[in-house]
Amino acid sequence: MSFKYILPIMALTASATIAAEEYQLFTELKADHVRVSGENETNWALDGTYFFDKKQTLGPLDQFEYINKVSNIGASFNRVFDNNVWAVDGEYFFANNIVVSASHQYFGSDFNVSTFGLGYLLADNFIVRAEAIKPKDESTAFLFSASYDLQLQNNDYIGFTAKVDDEFDYFEISSKYFASFGQASYFAIGLGLADYDGTTAWNTELDYYFTKMTSVGVTYNKQDDFSVNAKHYLSSNWALNAGYGSNADTSAVKVYSLSVIGQF
Repeated sequence: MSFKYILPIMALTASATIAAEEYQLFTELKADHVRVSGENETNWALDGTYFFDKKQTLGPLDQFEYINKVSNIGASFNRVFDNNVWAVDGEYFFANNIVVSASHQYFGSDFNVSTFGLGYLLADNFIVRAEAIKPKDESTAFLFSASYDLQLQNNDYIGFTAKVDDEFDYFEISSKYFASFGQASYFAIGLGLADYDGTTAWNTELDYYFTKMTSVGVTYNKQDDFSVNAKHYLSSNWALNAGYGSNADTSAVKVYSLSVIGQF
């Protein structure tokens, strides 16, 4: 099971007053062309998420509140190295601030994973969750998490998330800092740290928005994997994203990515 880590550093903030966009449906079609020591393979992914109410942007068309509070359902299909991977997920927020979630990932008849979650929204900016993760033919693992965000001026914020399993073998801390910069530009910085039974990993990422529709981003992790990408919205509904990834110590692996994004 893989975990994504995102946490920020810090930066200057400035105010910008820009009308927010609203969306309920998010879709993406992505192709990753992978080259490994002369061999190559193209992997495909298609995913979509529908929110039961509108999500409001924070300026950039792909930036939203740190803690989601809108019920949603989603599905995805991946064609990875000649294998089909299916997934469905969803979460529902009740009026009493209780949230339930569920997901299922199908990697074929030999392996699949089901997850069930129960959470409570203590405040608009504070949520706690418990999840039961059940891989096929394996024992159930439990994961506990808490997320909190601190609102700064305008839409700027810094958010924190901590996770730990029931046996305290795994823990993760992450944070994200989003802020406006100048009159119409923005940035988001993330850092994360995880430890699994004594093995540590860290990840950092940075996205800079020239405008609400155009951005560049970089990522780097402990294993010296890195990626760079550029995203541009052709309109308020459609965007193109292109990226390149490799490793700083070896050029044997190269990944070229291209995706088409739709938001409605």
